Amino acid sequence: MESNTFKMRASQAGLLSTNGKDALGLGNSLTSYLKRWYAEQKYGNREEIHSKYLDKGINCEAEAIDVIAERLGLGLLEKNELHFSDEYFRGTPDIVVNDLVIDAKCSWSAETFLDSITSPINKDYEAQLQVYMHLTGIKKAKLVYVLLDTPAEANYGNDIFYSHMPINERFYSFELEYDPAMIHQMQNKVNNCNLFLNEYDQRIKQLLG
Repeated sequence: MESNTFKMRASQAGLLSTNGKDALGLGNSLTSYLKRWYAEQKYGNREEIHSKYLDKGINCEAEAIDVIAERLGLGLLEKNELHFSDEYFRGTPDIVVNDLVIDAKCSWSAETFLDSITSPINKDYEAQLQVYMHLTGIKKAKLVYVLLDTPAEANYGNDIFYSHMPINERFYSFELEYDPAMIHQMQNKVNNCNLFLNEYDQRIKQLLG
């Protein structure tokens, strides 16, 4: 495997914030992710992950973008389909508009919505948005939580309604600015990821020929 073939997906960039006790400082979670990535590259298939939480996010994404456009006064918004990448990272931001990157999170329930907005910003989402800003060259971002009705197809046939509540009680955003030091740290970790993958590749080849 050639060096620097691995590029971290923005959605998984939070794994780069871990500091393991191994020589490369990767940690167990990141090492497991790299082994799964290697297996997918070697055998040509990728395991699809499904959950009711992901299903709601997918089903409600368009509505969430409409709510964001209205609440932030951004006019008509469409989901970004442009993929960005460089030597270290790759990803597709939800929204890129007016020198701003926006990532929409559809909260599963009222409890998870309130927990998200009363807690410090989620470090995984912060890393994700830092990567998006780095890839797009944009210096400001918003992490937006929206509490929308849960469609039956995402919840075992049962609808859950929140739309009786005013939207200002179901919408919250965190503001972020580009942090070059954080990006530099993550880039160094991606270099270490490639060192690990090269060593792992050699080990696999020795075992399997």
